[in-house]
Amino acid sequence: MKKLLLMGAVLLSYGSMAQKTGVEQDCDAKFTARPAAKPQADNSNTNRAVPFYTEDFGGGFPAGWTTQDSSAICPWVYSTDGSWGFFNGNSATAGAAGINSTTAANGFLICDIDSANQFTYGQPSGSNYQYLSTYVTSAPIDCSTHTSVILKFEQFYRYNNGVAMIVQVSNNGGTSWTSYNVAGGVANNAVSANPKNVSLNITSTAASQGSVLIRFGWSARVYYWMIDDINLSEADPFDIATDDSWWGMNSIGYQNYKTPLSHAAPITFKSLLTNNTGSALTGSAVTTDISGTSGSVFNGSSTPISIAPAASDTATVSTTWTPGVVGTYTVTSVSTSTSGTDGNLTNNTYTDSLQITSSVMGLDNLSAGSQSTASISNFGSNTGQPFKIGNIYQVTNNDFVECVQIGIANNVQNTGKEIFAEVYAYDPVAADFMLRGASFPHFVLAGELGTIISLEMAQAGDVYADEEILVVAGHYGGAPAGTDDVSFMYGQSVPAQTVYGYDGIGDLYYLANPRAIVVRPDFNCGLGLSEATQQLDATVFPNPSNDKFTVRLANETSNATLRLTDLNGRVVLTQEVNQTTQEITLNVAGIANGMYTLHIQSEKGTKALQVEVMH
Repeated sequence: MKKLLLMGAVLLSYGSMAQKTGVEQDCDAKFTARPAAKPQADNSNTNRAVPFYTEDFGGGFPAGWTTQDSSAICPWVYSTDGSWGFFNGNSATAGAAGINSTTAANGFLICDIDSANQFTYGQPSGSNYQYLSTYVTSAPIDCSTHTSVILKFEQFYRYNNGVAMIVQVSNNGGTSWTSYNVAGGVANNAVSANPKNVSLNITSTAASQGSVLIRFGWSARVYYWMIDDINLSEADPFDIATDDSWWGMNSIGYQNYKTPLSHAAPITFKSLLTNNTGSALTGSAVTTDISGTSGSVFNGSSTPISIAPAASDTATVSTTWTPGVVGTYTVTSVSTSTSGTDGNLTNNTYTDSLQITSSVMGLDNLSAGSQSTASISNFGSNTGQPFKIGNIYQVTNNDFVECVQIGIANNVQNTGKEIFAEVYAYDPVAADFMLRGASFPHFVLAGELGTIISLEMAQAGDVYADEEILVVAGHYGGAPAGTDDVSFMYGQSVPAQTVYGYDGIGDLYYLANPRAIVVRPDFNCGLGLSEATQQLDATVFPNPSNDKFTVRLANETSNATLRLTDLNGRVVLTQEVNQTTQEITLNVAGIANGMYTLHIQSEKGTKALQVEVMH
């Protein structure tokens, strides 16, 4: 797994607060608001539509199909092998396994970008590989007698750089196209399901048309895309699908997968319903059931609505559920309509799960038994510099963040590196995030790679009802080559402006196409404030100061670290003490005027003091 690189920045705003948005490259998937639906088993439907067009590539590259390859080195081709590229698992010494489609034995089509780039431009891919634009277009297909058209096919792929995987449909000879991105939320560098089934409602472009073209293609620089077993059919009779389902707690717009019972509030459930037919579906509704270990704890339905042909609409369950017991709950949403008997029950049900915890809040959907192998680290222009990344949360009650859980990526480079956690809260008056708390520094152990650890707060993060808080994990940087950069786990795709962080110069940014970072506030980790933290007695004078602060400790220390951070949590000055002393002098003559937090850590404990530099 390559680590995430964020390249380029554009000034945007959070309220009136200046910040940057990172353009993702080399790891993260294109934005999909929530995880892909989990299909249920076929319920032995007897009223399914029969395909009127099929192509399984049993006769090789089909007659009348054409390729459009602007690179001239990577056309779509018929094959019975998978990728021959460098990254195929055997360094291109043989073809890798192909798509495991229904009729894979008689061949399929493949676009092998990795192989084309490797044998033309050589290694390494990061500097030599080119973006190759390549498409394949079907022969004209007659859909004139069909009032609805569903396109289905099987695919297998791996991609990178957040590229779009495009299926296009035209009814005017290719003068104009209707496009669909079928990347499906799979993370960059990850392999898709094999095969991954795709179903697209192309009624709006293809229905009742005498000459329909279908085109597959992309502009990519690595990996491969295979397709097989294409068919067109009319929509299944009265087919309504639950394409997505999600929830929000109280007025909170974020879908947390982990919510502490102490912050639980009424949950509203919503689903995206799609009419897969060529006629309106009346009485369209969704019923959502919540079940735990003791069975169903909630069941509610939405108000019926009418959905236009080949259209989608959001259905909201009219009642809410307020969690009352800690546990993992299964969320099952089932769509129905009163128009007639649904001919396809395989796409009516969407399942997901949520956790009500004793103390942990989490945006990510990872469980203790299924840790992520994906990771995020410094972006390209920030290599070797301090780096912070985390998630936005909203709290419902006054509380204290006592610990922060952090997912440490399974990367040997992380071993021995110093990390920390910080808690910020958004201040609408200052239009900025203000530092509320910070953890003790922690040096990553080899046994912690690929696990989720908990860092105790040296300064508890106090938060208040209805506040938006930003909880981040970070490291202090080091070697310019990036060998000290730490990578953190991430989970599923999440909406834009839910993942934020700070770069090496302290500028706030958010990820444009984010995935939930495994950074979770814990409001009652059983540790509280440490004994050492309470024992440290320190004062600072003069305050304000124009050139230096003197830190006086009640007890002698022989090993201490002082860090001065600004109101955004940026470290502007660090000083190490390695001798026995009760007084430490910190030179701030070169520090700009303003308010700062002085963090003192020694073997006797920690202390955070507000100080002001005034020249």
